[in-house]
Amino acid sequence: MRYTINYLLQNIFYSLILSFLFSGCSHRFEDSENRFLFEADGRDLDEILYSRFPDMDLRESIYRDDMQLLRVEFSEIEGWDRDNKKGSLLAFVRGCEQKSRVNIPEICEEAKRIYSSNPSNAEITSFFENYFTPYLIIDLEKERISGLVTGYYVPILNGSRTKHGKYRYPIYAKPKDFHIPYKTHQEIDEEGIDADVICWVDDRIDRFFLHIQGSGIVKLDDGTTIGIGYVEQNGYPYRSIGGYIHRTYGVPLHKLSARYIKNWLKKHPDLVDEVLYYNKSFVFFREQKSDLAFGAMGTNLVPKSTIAVDTRYIPLGMAIYIQSDKNRNLNHLFMAQDRGGAIKGVIRADLFYGFGEEAGREAGRTKVEGEFYMLLPYGFEFID
Repeated sequence: MRYTINYLLQNIFYSLILSFLFSGCSHRFEDSENRFLFEADGRDLDEILYSRFPDMDLRESIYRDDMQLLRVEFSEIEGWDRDNKKGSLLAFVRGCEQKSRVNIPEICEEAKRIYSSNPSNAEITSFFENYFTPYLIIDLEKERISGLVTGYYVPILNGSRTKHGKYRYPIYAKPKDFHIPYKTHQEIDEEGIDADVICWVDDRIDRFFLHIQGSGIVKLDDGTTIGIGYVEQNGYPYRSIGGYIHRTYGVPLHKLSARYIKNWLKKHPDLVDEVLYYNKSFVFFREQKSDLAFGAMGTNLVPKSTIAVDTRYIPLGMAIYIQSDKNRNLNHLFMAQDRGGAIKGVIRADLFYGFGEEAGREAGRTKVEGEFYMLLPYGFEFID
């Protein structure tokens, strides 16, 4: 296959969230109007691939719609030997508890055996090398071998079991009369709904970003802590409030991180209704343990070792190594155990950072380019 589109003509922009994304759900709502520019190096895809793999025509390739998987060797993956894979193995073992075509029984049993033996990193690396075959992921439509990596996390809010004082903003369970489409964000706030209230929080802007994330931790005023996770959404697609602020009030797009938007809204309290209600989407939650963050696969996600992906191309449970010299948390093996409605594309991932403010800061700083390698377990075959 020959490629003719020159990278100088491409300057491809990918969708980017305003630093925050959803954990523990099968839908993710995010700002898609910020853009990420990949720098072009003047070569087309053909040149790049043949310079890396002169014997490319002799290598095995697997084609899936706009995705090509090119067989490589582990020794050709930069940073593979140096990667600390203990978190990767933990995430893989957790994934083995779920029903998935990716989970080959014999491989899962060996993973559990190794994990229980307190293995060295070299032993974990050998496990993946012995039971998996690596392939470079190529985006045929975009004609790229690299894609966008962003980050998400679980926020912490302040709340109460009862409505009083500053605790005025409800975190709703799934409505008893739920249907699609349901009431809009504004209608829910103004009219109320027939639903149990899990708790009341003290900041409606924090609540809004909780809806983007999809799960969170609430510190209650009685000293206890609860977790809340996504259960359902009202049926309206997420609309970018960052894009709205940019178009309506002229704030430059490059400034519109989640932190900036929060501060901007607090400085413009008279505009909060207008901006927040521009987005009609609204999320309903369930109560869960406060130290859990469930992904779409049903697993408790492992910070910095699990990612959300576009499952049209990467099946849940698949092992993905991401190579990049632009973020210290990459050059690492991740398990694809979550997905997002706006995580779109062949080479696209959202890295789960964990809980709280520091995780949020790291997630907000993550907006980098990386190469993806899919590790296919022996015995796995794609189904057409």
